[in-house]
Amino acid sequence: MATPGTSPKVVKIGRHALDRFRDLVTSGAFTRAAVVDRQTGELIDPEARALFASLPAVTPATTVDELIDQGLISKPPRELQRAAGRPRYRPGRSLFVKAPTSFTDDRRGPVASYAASAPPAFSHRGVLKAKRGDDFMVELPGAPTLLPFARSDVFAWNEPRGVPATGATISGVQIDYNDPLMKAHLSAALIESKDDIAALDFSADDAEVTRRQHDLLHRLASRVRMTYVGRGAGYAGHRAGSLLVGGQGVCFVQRAVTAALLQPFTRLLGFELMLAVGKTLKHDVPHGFLVLTLRPALTRLVCDPAWAEPATDLRVAFFDSGWGHDRRLVGFEAQTEGAVAAADVDLPDMVAA
Repeated sequence: MATPGTSPKVVKIGRHALDRFRDLVTSGAFTRAAVVDRQTGELIDPEARALFASLPAVTPATTVDELIDQGLISKPPRELQRAAGRPRYRPGRSLFVKAPTSFTDDRRGPVASYAASAPPAFSHRGVLKAKRGDDFMVELPGAPTLLPFARSDVFAWNEPRGVPATGATISGVQIDYNDPLMKAHLSAALIESKDDIAALDFSADDAEVTRRQHDLLHRLASRVRMTYVGRGAGYAGHRAGSLLVGGQGVCFVQRAVTAALLQPFTRLLGFELMLAVGKTLKHDVPHGFLVLTLRPALTRLVCDPAWAEPATDLRVAFFDSGWGHDRRLVGFEAQTEGAVAAADVDLPDMVAA
């Protein structure tokens, strides 16, 4: 089906290119065709460059129907609308909140508890309970009572902050969804995941939906195969598509490349993405990672390609200063994606004492 302003001839040419590309992917030849010059990031194979350029662009604004029309997936997840059908700010949701927080690691339990004498910092352990006027009432381990936070602050700390549909430059990484290699990587990911996408059923119970979402996101994020600068011989420039496989970059660069790949899947798989700025607990060193929130269950995952963690439960990833747990949030990159709808809030009223 041609979209407005697109001639059937153009769509036909695009479908022909996609058929050739699908053969390339299913035959296992895509990785070889996608090799880039380590200095420029340009595709080495001119035929591959021409083929990839003719593929449809997949962006965060691409709809599920468009993915089907383009032939990139066969069918969407069942009852996908249910992913967005439940309020996001409801009792029991885990939140980031900024409060006096202790990160003392005594190895007897998770860090980031409330401590009245500690300086304000982000804790990942807030649990939403109720609302009182314009405040949200949050339970935080260590606090003697529920703590009030302005709803505008809670939104600022927990709303998705990802890659715009138009692309962006994030941590020095140029994300261009019209770049031929980025088109190819996204198309290959969709083609190879189409059966698992079709098997995702949002009418199932939350635990089953979350399990399938986790497995899909783990595989998708694992497609990013980069190394720290100096630990490999690949491209170390600024183009996201050229960095994705074999590229070099620090944690913030690897985070931006992974965000570029995952962002177009957010509406298809029912999750939110946040570009997080963090630090390690042990050495207080800046560290970049992604926070993914799975809907409708609102389970949170950390995606940290630099530490080879494609999809770790956030409660584990933030637990303490041990290897694989050694993170805390200090801020965010990118803007929140839009206003919170009234239907996204469903909290009981708490009467002021």
